[in-house]
Amino acid sequence: MSDLKEPMDISDGDADQALQLGLAAEPLSAEALRRIRSATLAQWRATTQPASRALLWRPAAAAAVAMFAIAAGWLAVLKISTPDLGPTLGRLERVDQPGVLEHRTLARNRIVLVGELLRAGQTLHVQGGAMVALVGGGTLRLAPSTGVEIKSDRYIKLMRGALYLDLPSAPVTAGRFVVETPVGDFEHVGTQFEVLVEGDQTRLRVREGSVRWRSVTAETVAAAGTEVTFDRAGEVARRLISTVGRDWAWTEALAQDFTIENRALVEFLNWVARETGRKLVLADVATQQRVVTTRLHGSVQGLTLIEALASVMASTSLRFDLADASIRVSSVRESPAPSK
Repeated sequence: MSDLKEPMDISDGDADQALQLGLAAEPLSAEALRRIRSATLAQWRATTQPASRALLWRPAAAAAVAMFAIAAGWLAVLKISTPDLGPTLGRLERVDQPGVLEHRTLARNRIVLVGELLRAGQTLHVQGGAMVALVGGGTLRLAPSTGVEIKSDRYIKLMRGALYLDLPSAPVTAGRFVVETPVGDFEHVGTQFEVLVEGDQTRLRVREGSVRWRSVTAETVAAAGTEVTFDRAGEVARRLISTVGRDWAWTEALAQDFTIENRALVEFLNWVARETGRKLVLADVATQQRVVTTRLHGSVQGLTLIEALASVMASTSLRFDLADASIRVSSVRESPAPSK
């Protein structure tokens, strides 16, 4: 008897059903799906993020290179278009707070220090009073809130504020010195004078010598003790003024220091007289001889002009009086002229 069994007959439909049952699988759980998504996302980031960063960096690098090229181009243009500074006007000898600024069009304003040379091409904004020793002799004094442009060693433009020029006569100073203003040019003829520009008005005050004014349509000369006011409409007004007093106080405060050590008294007296707009008068021949032979010692730095005069004269056997627009010096024995 055989143990083998005869195979069963299976139809095509039954075979298909058996195959489907064998290949069927249970659906994935929610946790399994979450792990699959997390692993897939991590792999995608690992393979794509470096490429994305590279793609983002390339435009940024290109932009940086472009900006560097533009900046280099601007620097090249500025180097070519910025003119070199011209002739020297003078040396900045004194500055009051809050100081003097050099205005720069395409750069930060720069503080100008005492001792620096001022040259053509510079524009200065004077915040505190300043005094410049001019290369040709004499001084330029600038009031607070004044703006000037240096055109050359003998030519400046006053944009606003006030300036005072003390220029000795030729041959110490060679050639003319010109101050440009909105109403015309002022040219010195061996003199001391003040020019002020305020709004639409320009004013000239002559303390010593004379000043020539020129515009496109007119010309005039102003003598010492004269004030001339101009406006942009062409109106001109003239009047007489004093060469001493408080109107000149700001210029006197910016006078150069005078070193008196071992100097003759007459030198000091002439300096004070010029700085204060006064005339030095010596009472007699004996007084004249004494002021020439007397030698001074010490210092007057830090004193006003009149304080310095009083201090120096107190150390001598002479006396002084401020009469009218003069400094009158005499011996103690002489009766002084009345002070005014």
